[in-house]
Amino acid sequence: MKKYISEAKVQRMRNLATKKFGDKTKIQIGYGNNEGDHVEGDVWEEKGKKWTIKNGITQTITKLDSVRNKVHMPLVCPKCDTRVMKGELDKMFWKLYSECMDCRIFHETDLKIKGKYKQYEKDIMTKNFKSYIKDLKEVAKDFIGETNRKGYITEAGKIEDWSGENTKEVRDRINSRIENLEKDLTKKYENMHKE
Repeated sequence: MKKYISEAKVQRMRNLATKKFGDKTKIQIGYGNNEGDHVEGDVWEEKGKKWTIKNGITQTITKLDSVRNKVHMPLVCPKCDTRVMKGELDKMFWKLYSECMDCRIFHETDLKIKGKYKQYEKDIMTKNFKSYIKDLKEVAKDFIGETNRKGYITEAGKIEDWSGENTKEVRDRINSRIENLEKDLTKKYENMHKE
């Protein structure tokens, strides 16, 4: 049994194979909304959506396209345009720095040669430390917000009534512990980075 493939579909595949993306495969007569011919790479808005043409195919542009492009690791490093990114280390360096492993190694080696690596390392550790303290404060804030509930269900399935706890007292205790922890960590951090 032979399957029928229309001539328009065959012509469309020929056009795509020969990179004639704008060529038509059939003639249509009737009413239509023709705002002009668009070519490869054009971006336009129609019926409340943004559209573009990539590789001869009309596609919508969504809000998540920019996020998808940042998360999706390309085949070749965009910084050096030579190295094929395929290993686990390339995945890790792409997520952290948006470049391949070799580009990051060359950058850090260059910093070591110029004598700027120690400062670079301190800057990274400072950012990590500040981020950790910020995350800790956010977790405490969320926990304090959750203590306003009247009861909790334990892992065993029992309902515990915590409504007798004084939320102001709990909040003050948690905030004082976070402040003490932040002071201790800051002191240890500063002692570690004395030169």
